[in-house]
Amino acid sequence: MLPLLPPLTNFDDASRSVVSYLDEYLPLALWSITRFDGSNQIFLTVSPNPLHIEVGETRAWPNTMCSEVVLGNAPPVSSNRALVRALSRDGRWEGIGAYVSIPILHNDGSLFGTLCGADPSAGDSALEDNLALLNLLCRLLGTILDVDYQRAQSVRLAETAQLDAETDPLTGLLNRRGWNRILEAEQTRYRQFADPGAIIIVDLDGMKTINDELGHAAGDEYVQRAGKILAACAHPGAVVSRLGGDEFGIALPDTQPRAVDYLLECLEKAFRNADVCCSIGRADFSMTQSLSETWDTADAEMYRHKRSKR
Repeated sequence: MLPLLPPLTNFDDASRSVVSYLDEYLPLALWSITRFDGSNQIFLTVSPNPLHIEVGETRAWPNTMCSEVVLGNAPPVSSNRALVRALSRDGRWEGIGAYVSIPILHNDGSLFGTLCGADPSAGDSALEDNLALLNLLCRLLGTILDVDYQRAQSVRLAETAQLDAETDPLTGLLNRRGWNRILEAEQTRYRQFADPGAIIIVDLDGMKTINDELGHAAGDEYVQRAGKILAACAHPGAVVSRLGGDEFGIALPDTQPRAVDYLLECLEKAFRNADVCCSIGRADFSMTQSLSETWDTADAEMYRHKRSKR
């Protein structure tokens, strides 16, 4: 008799339940739910395994067997050791004799990640015989994933409604309190979905000189000018905040690295044209860091940039 799945209330719970279910019903050395972030495969949920694969671990996507399946170059399930060996481009998978790679898709057909399984033994036909079940589980995961995404978007909109009480009066941007609250909420979402993103820290140069020589009104205008540039360059999903006197932050959830690069280019050009001097630091989201630690990393990069100008 098949084991029963518990109620699946969100993507995290559903992922753990599916991995646990398969570990019992179709035991392999590894069952996992992975995320494709545009360049890497990230392991989000992992069964206890002898392959030493851990939550948060990443693989370069082009080197994975899952990428070959998504490209249509390999079947989603195979117990053929020779085929598995031929597909393996990562030395850590050389001893694998059987694999499973079923895409998990959003409702629009875009790729979120995969249900990934692997075992050193070539095994029998059980995996192929259960392909329909594996596909069904992945379709269910995709549905739950999109419901979670919609729920997260609704929460973001509700959070935006709180912004009036968390607005910096000089620039109209989010203040430090609002930044901290939203960063905490994004931390939870990132742990669920591992969407790529980044934090950018901007610190204005020469504020003391401006205040001393031109007066605080000129200093305020300088800060306002910088705030307008940040708001104009940031895309609608970005969180732009004035963190302190002359320091700003931009949180970029669900943003590909190329889009972050483009934003930095936009900022540098706009600051230069507006005659605003500043130092900038960037740090990308990582499963090995909290978003607070990512903020610290971006801050350290900003100070390195500032010191390099002296």
